[in-house]
Amino acid sequence: MTHDILDDILAQPAMLHAAAAKHLAPASEIHAAAALIRTRQPRRIILSGMGSSHFSAYPAFLQMLAGGLPVSWVELAELLHYGGKFGADTMLIIISQSGETIEARRLLTERAIEGPVIAISNATQSTLARHADVLVPTHAGPELSVATRTYTASLLALLLLAELANGTDADTAAREIADTLVAVERVTAAAPAQIAALPPHWFDAGPLMLVGRGPSLATALSGALLLKETAKLPAEGMSGAQFRHGPLEIAGPGQRTIICAAPGATLAFDRIMAAELRRYGGHTLLLGPLDPEDDGDMIIVPPIAAMPLAAIVPLQLLAREIAVRFGIAPGSFRYIGKVTSTE
Repeated sequence: MTHDILDDILAQPAMLHAAAAKHLAPASEIHAAAALIRTRQPRRIILSGMGSSHFSAYPAFLQMLAGGLPVSWVELAELLHYGGKFGADTMLIIISQSGETIEARRLLTERAIEGPVIAISNATQSTLARHADVLVPTHAGPELSVATRTYTASLLALLLLAELANGTDADTAAREIADTLVAVERVTAAAPAQIAALPPHWFDAGPLMLVGRGPSLATALSGALLLKETAKLPAEGMSGAQFRHGPLEIAGPGQRTIICAAPGATLAFDRIMAAELRRYGGHTLLLGPLDPEDDGDMIIVPPIAAMPLAAIVPLQLLAREIAVRFGIAPGSFRYIGKVTSTE
């Protein structure tokens, strides 16, 4: 399958504005899902998906965790085979763009699930949709190739769900997301020129590390997946804290790291790591709420709470640009398809 992802990338701000309006309308599915969480008060809530769908749930997981909800974040394949029993006191929130990924289909059709299921999906006529107590459509629109707009649409839906489940009122959530979407517009408009201005070593063949902390771990994980799928480039995403526990040994001349920074408590650690990696002779790109006076390669993203919604856009464009320079059709698959049907 060949489909250039550029149009999907650039269409995200308008798509997210339209999706947010639908989510925040009275009696929307997302209000119903949040009400189900609040009224059922399950003993455990499990957020689960595969690939970018799973990564999109991580910021919402942190929000729910901070709000005191009994939440966990477990890969769907692991949940299928090692999740134990799903009693009436367990709520599953399953994220799947297609609603037909093999792990979701098997979990829903082969396992006894007594508790409620909330689905976050772009497909309203799917196996996942049919088995859900509440289906929250992501309103991403059609997407033929690697996850760009479906990823950000899932992020948006999950972030809003977490806010409402934590007790934030709809008006406050609407104001907060409006500010975020303005930032997404600005980042999307500025990102093509920022990517074009990067030094040549960011477009070379060879491995890339992407690290992030807090909500920006989702950006590191999703960005690495995009680079692998789109540019066929070996890339690894991991926690910035975990990177210090061993992987830092790969630092040195020629080693390339993209640090997906987040505002708040860990931003100072991100800056310290960037400076340290440069001292060891590596190339470091800082992506996030930075000071223009900082040294080194950087892409500045405004300091918004929902950082992953904006920060992924430059990485989407970087992955596409590397693919173009390698002579790869952006968005083409060699061995897989849009929906994974084999474990």
